[in-house]
Amino acid sequence: MLMFLPIVFALAANEPAPAASSAPATSTAPATGGARPTPLTEIGRVRALPACVPIVAHANGAITQALDNDRTLAIISANLHNTDYDKLNFLQRRNAVEALMKQAEAMRVAASAGDAEVKKLRDYAKASPDPKRQQELKTFADALGGALYRQKKAAVEFMRDITIMRGREDAAEGHAMMDANNPHPIVRDAVATSQIPQTSGPAGNVLPVPPTTYNKQFQYLGDTLDGLNAGILTDEGIAADHSIAATAGC
Repeated sequence: MLMFLPIVFALAANEPAPAASSAPATSTAPATGGARPTPLTEIGRVRALPACVPIVAHANGAITQALDNDRTLAIISANLHNTDYDKLNFLQRRNAVEALMKQAEAMRVAASAGDAEVKKLRDYAKASPDPKRQQELKTFADALGGALYRQKKAAVEFMRDITIMRGREDAAEGHAMMDANNPHPIVRDAVATSQIPQTSGPAGNVLPVPPTTYNKQFQYLGDTLDGLNAGILTDEGIAADHSIAATAGC
């Protein structure tokens, strides 16, 4: 059984990693009073100026991965919030969580693929002889890379938190089996005992208390992912604002 315990989720730490290949971009623009970021879309025909075909190809490759991850993240969040995990049996719950893990892994892989495209864009930026276009392309690449970085981080931390929850579930089942088969009380160390809700079982044995709710734990994970999504959309908005200038004028 899964123990209903406080878990310090690493997802809550939404800090960019130093020196990452796609570290989140930072914007010097003033706050817009809650204005929504510009939606990120694939780059189509660039009007007025000829498009830089190789740059557009790599840009669209990264954008496609980012947009696919946006959809995957939304699906994961919707399932975490809307599935009634309390009504699922053990096998059904395991299958549902495994599906979420596969989606998160697909998100991680897509983010890495998008990052490879972003590195090509940075190379084009360094090689550009036009300082203005160089800056536009670098800003675009850094922002798009930042969104992909945040998506990858969300996926990795989500999978880690699910693994922690599964480990606690397995440990609780192991303790329950030991207590049921041992006629004498089991004395556990103070740290473990203080963290596991307990009640008296047959012959005075200490048994874990069944979980109050699975839904609360999974909904908390969904809320955390939604919070991380705000940073992703901000980076995508910066990329969208610079996409035309970055990919036109060759």
